[in-house]
Parts: sequence; structure tokens; C-alpha cells
Amino acid sequence: MKKRTQTTIWIIISIVLFFLAISLFGNQGIIVVFKAYNENRSLTEQIDESKRTIDSLKDEIERLKNDTAYIEKIAREKLGMARRNEKIYKFIEEK
Repeated sequence: MKKRTQTTIWIIISIVLFFLAISLFGNQGIIVVFKAYNENRSLTEQIDESKRTIDSLKDEIERLKNDTAYIEKIAREKLGMARRNEKIYKFIEEK
């Protein structure tokens, strides 16, 4: 009787450990679900950042189409352009 009880306990423990291993490491296990959740969160953050970049670029396109003061500012800062008879001074830092 004692041997049969021990065998039953080992069978129950084995079954519990088997299902625990499946729930942790199986295709739909907790570890896989957790990794998928983290990847989903990371991709969502990347999508949000991309949307912000797109919105910023759309705003810049609109300004470049319609805002002459902004166009002049860009021409001066990025292209080094100036109006007629206007002098440009460049300051160079000494090292």
C-alpha cells in the first residue's frame, strides 16, 4: 500500500511538472507570450516615433510651400544665401 501511494505521488508530481514545463516553455507558454508582449511594445513605440517624424515633416513641407519668412531663414542658415548688397560674416572658432 505504501509503495502504491509513493508511485501515485510521483505520477502526480510528474504530471504537474510536465504541465508546468509546457505552460512556461511551450509555443503558447508564458515566456513566449512575455517576449511577444515586449516586442509588441517596442514596435508600438517605433510606430509612434515614426508618426511624430511624419507629422513634423508634413509641417515642414507646408511651411516650405507657404511661409516665405521660413524659406528665407532656411536659405540663409543652410545654404548660406544672402540678399543683394548684404554682407555675410562667418566666425571661426580657434582651436
